[in-house]
Amino acid sequence: MAEWHPRSLHFPPETDGWDDDLISMDPKPSEHSESKDTSANRWIEDMIEPSRRSDQMSWMLLGCALSLAHELGIFETEEIDAPGDDQQWREQIKLRRQRVQRLLYVYINQLAWRIGCMSPIPQSLNHAVLGGRKPRGLSQPGSTWLIFMDSWIELTKLAQSVTDMFFPSAKFARQQLHSGRYVGLLEHFRPLLNQWKDKYLQPDTLDTAFYNDLFIEYHFVRVYTHSVGMQAVVERAVADADLNNLDDVRPMTIDPTDYEYIQEVIDGCCQILQKVTHLAEVGALRFSPVRIVLRITSASIFLMKALSLGTRQATLRESLEVLERSISALKSNALDDVHLSTRYATLLDMHVSRLRRNLLASSKTMKTNTNNTATINNSRGATRRSSMGPPPWPENGDRSNTINTPVSQDLTSDLGYIPSLNDMADDWLSLPFDPSMAPFGMSNNAQFPMYEGGGLDFIWNLPS
Repeated sequence: MAEWHPRSLHFPPETDGWDDDLISMDPKPSEHSESKDTSANRWIEDMIEPSRRSDQMSWMLLGCALSLAHELGIFETEEIDAPGDDQQWREQIKLRRQRVQRLLYVYINQLAWRIGCMSPIPQSLNHAVLGGRKPRGLSQPGSTWLIFMDSWIELTKLAQSVTDMFFPSAKFARQQLHSGRYVGLLEHFRPLLNQWKDKYLQPDTLDTAFYNDLFIEYHFVRVYTHSVGMQAVVERAVADADLNNLDDVRPMTIDPTDYEYIQEVIDGCCQILQKVTHLAEVGALRFSPVRIVLRITSASIFLMKALSLGTRQATLRESLEVLERSISALKSNALDDVHLSTRYATLLDMHVSRLRRNLLASSKTMKTNTNNTATINNSRGATRRSSMGPPPWPENGDRSNTINTPVSQDLTSDLGYIPSLNDMADDWLSLPFDPSMAPFGMSNNAQFPMYEGGGLDFIWNLPS
């Protein structure tokens, strides 16, 4: 029930009941244009509010399930032997308890991570969930399920560790981003992600549906982790800028290390969206739970933000093609006209078109900025706002200080590309700087971009 929601969820009740706080309210008037207001309002009404209602209902249901589990003794570690019990019966009861424990642990912690809440599962219960001995003599389906759940639990723990390490508070997170300490922390987590992938993400040992689920979850954690580099780029630009006058933001250069992280984000998002297209082709996408739809939504937002910070034309072209194929898949595989996937595909189509137009138009601006730096410094009104600059690769091509992590060969990778400064200027595309390019809202416990009303302002602020 936490992942499969009734149609009535999309049609909120009257506002005179106890749950009137769940109803979406009209956004406050802003100073932007009417067209921008219309797009933003539609995004809030069609995506953000239904997603919040969805997760609020799931959170309440999971809370009830956890309370009931305590009442039934699901987390008890001592075995209770009733008269006449045999070994097979006890093993069966133990298996049922462990299945419920694992389900509650994963679903509650995953949802808590997504909405930025503290997990209601106390640390004292982690041992009961994670240290339980697997029952003997399981059938093949039962054994496969436990392998899948144990893999998912390990990935969930890794995702929680990333959040706890990088975002314990907004103040601490900003200190790490400005001081550069986040690079060392990321280098700690990158091999852990690769180790998890090598150990668990094996199509030969998992059922196809389980593998597809873990594939999306793994690449989403990968995107979430490396997006800290994107956050650092935006935070540095914001620290040096006058937010009341973004026209005067100086061109911000992405250093090689953060450039590597941004390419990881782009590749991870494209992996997720390519899997979406595959699921549509085999007829499985329409039966995916709400969690997968929200993963798709967040991945596409991460991708658009990463591309907006700056990218090469080849990467932009390939990424937008992946986005467009995923849009077609979402449109053609929705169960009904009120499903989140249908609404989001329609809005995403509009945003991708605007993103493509403005990124391609920015190439001329970028070239002008590079060739006429002095002129632009003397007359900053030449462009609407400064764009991000390409990473300053050394002229001798030495990139020994960068991180060489293999990525998928499905997309042309930027990691091995060593351009000259002139080539980068000609090939580099980026949007005018906007604080909403940051992947997370720092004041909301690094909340996912899916739930931020202003998360796509960097697109809505562009010329239509």
